[in-house]
Amino acid sequence: MTDRAGRTGVIVAARTDSSRLPGKALLPLAGVPSILFLLRRLQGMKHAAAVILATTDRAVDNRLADMVSMEGVPVFRGACDDVAGRYVDAATAFGFDRVVRVTGDCPLLDGATIDECLDRSGGLEDCDLATTKGSYPVGIDCEIYPADRLAALHRQGRLSPEEREHVTLHFYRPGAFRIRQLQRPPEWTSPERALTLDTPADYDALSRLINRAGRPDTPVPDLLAILDAGGTTA
Repeated sequence: MTDRAGRTGVIVAARTDSSRLPGKALLPLAGVPSILFLLRRLQGMKHAAAVILATTDRAVDNRLADMVSMEGVPVFRGACDDVAGRYVDAATAFGFDRVVRVTGDCPLLDGATIDECLDRSGGLEDCDLATTKGSYPVGIDCEIYPADRLAALHRQGRLSPEEREHVTLHFYRPGAFRIRQLQRPPEWTSPERALTLDTPADYDALSRLINRAGRPDTPVPDLLAILDAGGTTA
């Protein structure tokens, strides 16, 4: 993977425990744990220097960290209750100038989609955050921001506890930052459709969709086309 006007890194946040779907990062999709399913879909990007996992430093996440490391994907471990700090420290450790934020509960996201978003983010020259939220289907989304911007907010103690948990929430304060809304391709399905892995029902729906697609690397547009054709539900 090559750098794009500086070192851009994709940081995927995941942990083992979840109140609504315990162990979801380890649940199998197409025969592999969902976190590996996602990480494999993110490989081969043109505009990112690296894809890494950022998980917690708790013992409960040892298995997750070891499994991802064995896959050959770098792992950063940090605080559980300060996800923004984990992102800041991970970006510093890997020398990222720009960060693509991805969450582990979006297993259908792929590298081609992120490459397209990076293409349309304009190198963040005229914005503090580029986001797909509100335009792309939920679960096929990412956010892109300059690493030093979040680092400064964190260092200055300007993030509330909620903002430390949700990483980029501070950027959405009205009038405080310049946000570029990345628009989904016009042929894509509506953003109201949820394709995240948060509940047992989500897991069943995603499993059916992936089985219907037949290939774990099926591109996002093809997955959406299957849904729009009524091949399965999500």
